[in-house]
Amino acid sequence: MTAGGLALGKLVAGQLGHSMAVTASAVDSLTDLFASSANALAIQLAHAAPDRSHPFGHAKIETLATAGQGLLIGGSGVYLLVEGIQRLLSPQPLRLAAVTLGAMAAAALITAALVAYLGRVAARTGSSAIQADAVHYRTDIAANVAVLLGVAVTYATGFSRVDGLLSIAVAVYVLTSAGTLLRLGVRDLIDTSAPDERVAALEAALDAMRARGEILGHHGLRTRLAGRTLFVDVHIELPGDMRLARAHATGDRARDAIRAAEPDAEVLVHIDVERDEPA
Repeated sequence: MTAGGLALGKLVAGQLGHSMAVTASAVDSLTDLFASSANALAIQLAHAAPDRSHPFGHAKIETLATAGQGLLIGGSGVYLLVEGIQRLLSPQPLRLAAVTLGAMAAAALITAALVAYLGRVAARTGSSAIQADAVHYRTDIAANVAVLLGVAVTYATGFSRVDGLLSIAVAVYVLTSAGTLLRLGVRDLIDTSAPDERVAALEAALDAMRARGEILGHHGLRTRLAGRTLFVDVHIELPGDMRLARAHATGDRARDAIRAAEPDAEVLVHIDVERDEPA
């Protein structure tokens, strides 16, 4: 709803004022609208319960939506770049300064409020799709302010090529943002490990168990991300003469120790006799 209002307002202002920079910003907001709608659907699907065809759940739908959002935004960036170059080569005088400048000022303020809200939601839920939305809208603030100032300079000086230059700048920003989202999406789709600080927290939890004498050690710690879900795979080392029931209970404690550091983690603990390496 918010993205749709921003897009419509800037599109009308850009067309009335003959400003390609403002129109470019409107196209950017339109991509936000489509991307946010896709994210909402992806988050709903990603939280569906595991089924026979997807025993590990559907979390990667959210990751796929993030990568798709990057592709969508990248396409709009290429369009804006072409249009900006054309406007730079064939500038047109701008009109209706009050309408154009007012629309961009309002857009900057509304976007700032939206970024603050999305940032809180992303921090609370750990959703990569909402994080992607927050990243994009955060950079929108700078883009809106830049367009606002540039259009003001154009009206003040009459130098029409500033509008084309701003359109190109917006296009570059959009393409950069698209690259960031693609990197986030592809990172999880190819099962990249969790960030070092999160892995270190898992190592610390297992090292604490070793220090208390609950396990002899651990090895083969592997992690991967799928949306907000962290998958953890680790081998713990136990004495060869330990009874099976006790070994199983120790594995459960290792799982709980990992979940204390990562509450939403899906954990698989392998029980090894002392230092047997995984096959």
